[in-house]
Amino acid sequence: MNTDVYSMQQTIRMLEHSELFSCMLMNEEGYYTYINHRFAQITGLAVSNISHTKADTHIHYADLEFFRNQLFNCSQHPGDKFSVTVRYINGDHTHTVQWELCCYTDDQEQVILGIGVPLSGDPLEEFSATRYAQQFNEYLDGVQDGFFALNRNWIFIRVNRFFEQVTGLNRHDMIGRSFWDIFPDSPDQPYAVAMRKAFDQEQTITFEQPWPPEYHFAVSASPSKEGIICYFIDISLQKKQQLELLANEIKLKAILDSTTDVNIMISPDMHILNYNRTAGLLAEEYFRTQLHIGANFMHYVMPELRESFQDNFNRALAGEKLTTERPVALPNGDAMWFQFLYYPVYSDAESMMGVAMNITNINGRKTAEMKLLQQYDKMREIAYLQSHEARAPLSNILGLINVLMLYTEKTNDPDILQVLEHLNESAARLDTVIQKIVSNTRQE
Repeated sequence: MNTDVYSMQQTIRMLEHSELFSCMLMNEEGYYTYINHRFAQITGLAVSNISHTKADTHIHYADLEFFRNQLFNCSQHPGDKFSVTVRYINGDHTHTVQWELCCYTDDQEQVILGIGVPLSGDPLEEFSATRYAQQFNEYLDGVQDGFFALNRNWIFIRVNRFFEQVTGLNRHDMIGRSFWDIFPDSPDQPYAVAMRKAFDQEQTITFEQPWPPEYHFAVSASPSKEGIICYFIDISLQKKQQLELLANEIKLKAILDSTTDVNIMISPDMHILNYNRTAGLLAEEYFRTQLHIGANFMHYVMPELRESFQDNFNRALAGEKLTTERPVALPNGDAMWFQFLYYPVYSDAESMMGVAMNITNINGRKTAEMKLLQQYDKMREIAYLQSHEARAPLSNILGLINVLMLYTEKTNDPDILQVLEHLNESAARLDTVIQKIVSNTRQE
């Protein structure tokens, strides 16, 4: 025989003639299979004639749903204990019984044993208070957040299961003891300062409390008529993510501050959301003032740049990424070239956060480009002179050579013939070079 079932049967025998405890046994269909004499007195049932009576027959209609729910929960969790307080109607009398239910199973059947204690006094107010207090305690034990309550002497009067889990203490070891015996008063701990402030000023105080090694809590301590109610939720994951984001933000800021580019993030209404060190230095140099988050960025835009900035900013807000280059007048009267990059910035939820603007000093590159252009223009001028100014005399030389070549048939002097031949070859090669220069110049 199953040990638990044997223990149940022993309990039934002991309580059969009890004057205090009620006892009942129900089958899977919810019918009585046994009641003791004390419970028979309460319900008016006959001990020997209950086989066709459902266990909820004499229960007050207002308590039926809760009773049936507890029976169902009990049947789903054999071995666990479930409490329920119900009223029984027997003629003109109402009796209140607080039950402790437990489901037992063996190879053949499943039964629910109920052991109950009649409550003294039957007023509805007293019953409701008992029942709702019981339901409230069950609710507190079911939530995944922590809860405890103290009276005005700092004595624990209620804790929930999660608080037991976090502290590693049983509620029976805490209820009736001073809060400060278990958690010493220390000015270094956030909870000590906050709890005393909530008690002394009678206002709700919220704070964060690290709880090594695995927890970090957001806590709310509120004054009540009894004393202090403390509710806390586990924010360990959020705190870890927050620290990671902060670390990434620090790294990103270090990277941005180390660059010589200006980086500024601007909200859709043109207020500064963030900026790097170079941007701050540039503002001090140009405008003799410091940048600060929340400032209107238009105050830091030079008058000659406002129109182009407004246009580019609006295009970036519309989702466009664009780059422009232009010279900017310096305070000393010189001009320097800068590249302006505008691009939209979105949040993780794809909502528009604003526009990021990157300003790069490209004066060295632009100076080199302009120098190359000047050199190119000179080369084109040289090519023009070589191709046009030299072409005319060469054409004359080629014409004279052709005339002289007509006289080669009238002379047999080999030296003259050799000179004319070399002169003709050199002029032809020079003509080929000039034609190539002309052709390349036209392609450029």
